[in-house]
Amino acid sequence: MVGIDADEQRPLRVLVVSESSLEQTNGVSNSVKHVLRRFRQRDFAAHVISPQPAPESGMFEGYQVDTVTSWPVQNFNVAIPMKSTVIDMIESGERPDVIHIAAPISRLGHAALIAGEDMGVPTVAVYQTDVAQYARRFARQTIDGIADTVAPKHTGWLRKVSKSAGDTAEQILADRMAKLHNKATITLTPTEQARQRLESFGVDPSLIHPWGRGVDSQLFNPARRGFERVRELHERWSRHGELPVVGYVGRLAPEKQVDRLTCLMGLGIQLVIVGDGPCGDDLRKLMPYAIFTGMLHGDDLADAYAALDVFVHTGNQETFGQTIQEAMASRLPVIAPASGGPLDLIDSGRDGLLFSPQNDKALRDCVKRVISDEDFRRTIADNGFTSIQGRTWPKVVDHLIDYYRLAIELRLAHA
Repeated sequence: MVGIDADEQRPLRVLVVSESSLEQTNGVSNSVKHVLRRFRQRDFAAHVISPQPAPESGMFEGYQVDTVTSWPVQNFNVAIPMKSTVIDMIESGERPDVIHIAAPISRLGHAALIAGEDMGVPTVAVYQTDVAQYARRFARQTIDGIADTVAPKHTGWLRKVSKSAGDTAEQILADRMAKLHNKATITLTPTEQARQRLESFGVDPSLIHPWGRGVDSQLFNPARRGFERVRELHERWSRHGELPVVGYVGRLAPEKQVDRLTCLMGLGIQLVIVGDGPCGDDLRKLMPYAIFTGMLHGDDLADAYAALDVFVHTGNQETFGQTIQEAMASRLPVIAPASGGPLDLIDSGRDGLLFSPQNDKALRDCVKRVISDEDFRRTIADNGFTSIQGRTWPKVVDHLIDYYRLAIELRLAHA
């Protein structure tokens, strides 16, 4: 980055506006929590605005968390406040040096951008979720579901309507995202694929900068395999070492495409699925032979990673892929679709394997190769572990803070 004064290292006052409640578990809220922890270490002042629900104490890491009205959509609380209410909340509070907007898409993010413009405060928008692609899939699935219930003679035109509706829904959301990100002082994207996606929406390329995600290498690390509780867990899951343990970690939501794991049936493995979400009940019925742990956190989650032999990610719409980094930090061989975030995280054949995004046979072949070749499995696991070193959250958030200072300079230059 150019233009940043190396001597200008005073602690900043940051308003963090998150599109996800800190009480939920997802990539947006997890990133915000790590950012706030680093702020505390560096004596930054911060204030948080997010959708309901609020933390029980109304605080996180000693920072005040104010919440706005939200509505649940597929287990995700979407902010639905009056924009004027949020703008007044921001403008009547203590003036921040910068406004950090995590995954702006609803009225909440839009209001924060307007308030920043009104106050002359720089805004840093973090792109984390491709909601345009989600909208496309949701619209198509809704009409395809109707088509599946009517007489065959009507399905042809309904499928055409489905495609048109999907295209329209995607374009509407893409236009909105471009409008929001073009209002920000700068926009941060986690991968090259994400940058290209935003540019295709119409976001000004000069506003876009790269910012990845960190991984807690103290929590997720291969040393856990030596823990007695992890050895017992692997012993139970592997049926006393008879079966390789292949696992998925993440939300059980439509966009994660966890149902694709049915293609692994008959490979002689034990499938373990860690997480929960709106598709949980359906997936349990679809794969009764799999072990479902439910949602895990902290040490329990890290132990689950350590008790796996192979990690598989299924969704081909990932903006980043944080669970891939956590698996690599746990020294697991990683298999993921050659689409979106994984393209930036995995060098296929060296530190993981990528499969054709729409090809379940390719997914099955990758798993078969990894479980049948111990040397290859160890090699890609070791290389993946090496590639993840240095991507700690403190370093990643310090990089973010550099972007704050850049945004401040850019705002001053255009004042």
